[in-house]
Amino acid sequence: MTTLFLLLTLVRHVRSFAPPATHLTPTTFGSTSRRPSHLEAAASDKNSLALAGKIAPLLSKFAIDGTKASKIGSAVKKSCNWVDLVVITVVGWCLEPTVRFMYEKLIEPWRKKDFDKTYLFYAWKLVSEASRIAAIVYAVDVLDVAFTALGVQFAEVHAFGDITASALYTAWIGRKLSNAKRNYLRHRIKQAEGGNKTGKFFLYNRIFDILITIGAALRIADAFQISKSNTFGRFFALGSVGTLVLSLASKGIAEQFVGGLALSTTDKFYDGDSILLGDGTSGTVENIGWMSTEIRRGDETVVRIPNSQIASQRVTNLSRSRLSQVKQTLRFKYSDIDKIPQLQKDIRKQVQEDCPLLITDGSRPCRVHWKEFSDDHIEVGVDFRFRIPIIGNAYHDNKEKCNLAIAKAMKKNGVEFAIPTTFHYEYSLNDYGRFAGGELHDAPELPQKEKCNLAIAKAMKKNGVEFAIPTTFHYEYSLNDYGRFAGGELHDAPELPQ
Repeated sequence: MTTLFLLLTLVRHVRSFAPPATHLTPTTFGSTSRRPSHLEAAASDKNSLALAGKIAPLLSKFAIDGTKASKIGSAVKKSCNWVDLVVITVVGWCLEPTVRFMYEKLIEPWRKKDFDKTYLFYAWKLVSEASRIAAIVYAVDVLDVAFTALGVQFAEVHAFGDITASALYTAWIGRKLSNAKRNYLRHRIKQAEGGNKTGKFFLYNRIFDILITIGAALRIADAFQISKSNTFGRFFALGSVGTLVLSLASKGIAEQFVGGLALSTTDKFYDGDSILLGDGTSGTVENIGWMSTEIRRGDETVVRIPNSQIASQRVTNLSRSRLSQVKQTLRFKYSDIDKIPQLQKDIRKQVQEDCPLLITDGSRPCRVHWKEFSDDHIEVGVDFRFRIPIIGNAYHDNKEKCNLAIAKAMKKNGVEFAIPTTFHYEYSLNDYGRFAGGELHDAPELPQKEKCNLAIAKAMKKNGVEFAIPTTFHYEYSLNDYGRFAGGELHDAPELPQ
């Protein structure tokens, strides 16, 4: 208001710059009249000018002198009543604290219920919010009366108070309806049995939100008379080209929207579920939105994936799995081949003792089998199933117990793991082929290659030389996120003491 007053005071000093209200009249000389020139005709046509000469007259209307001030005061006094202001102030700001104080002192001691959880609180909260909106509308009414008294044409044509009241109360009622609808749906769906409760709540909640938003938008548009304007009509009267452009532009949005509805109505996953997508993305579902779904990954980063992409790939809901698997391949030395049968029995027995949730009723595999002979070791496969979900600390604790049980059985039988060894030798024989890993590949002329290999063997025997057996050692220890030891060297470890 201070800024407006300074602006109006400044305008009073520039009123003299407003163009005088003169009219071009033809001059007479005797009986002959002079016709106006082209420049004079253009100057007399005010409609041909956009801003020239119009800003100062418009600002001069806001210049308040004694006469206008008295006129504004009379109009405001005639239209307003001090009782209105008192009622709005008391109901909007003073009554709710008073009612709260009386409730806490008189009623709460014997009712044992907080005021914020009573229906009385919600009732007075609605009345208080409605009164505060009424205060805003009342202020707009006062400004409307003042502008009308100043002769502002826009204020004389439009009722700012009615427009403001319609817009604010419509938005407020729409918000209250949305909150009431959400609480009612949550209550009803909790009472329902079976089915996708979370998906139904999401779907119904969003559908009713759309309906409420559309209704409120149409009501506000009607208050501003947007639907009756020519601009509004021209906006929606698009030709075929405009319709095609809008259709192509909204294709991706429509796909994501439909994908969001599909995820809501189906039983794939809910908020808080741990999922694994077909592209390898895994994590916990943070939020299923209209257009995208947020997934929090294991490293605590949140990735937002469009719903259309999720709807088109496989989804594994890990949270709904009630069983878990521990499957490994154990490598033992050939020197311990006689101990393998007893080792298998001891592994099965030890795992069953240390892991009571092991499934042994035959409904799931419980295997400790000698799988095959390899080049440098014997492979024994273990495959256990447990009545433990695949996510959470319980799964990892159980897997650790299973590994410790296998280690106990190995120690009991005096068996150690076989160290992997790799044999590889290759000789290039022009374009005829090669020997690799002791096998012959692409050798159409076997005698020629045999002669070459025999020549090499003779030279080695003559000099008492043998092939070296390559051995490969690889060990890795995880040090949280600080780095790792790989192959005896330290990599990416900025905090060595940790």
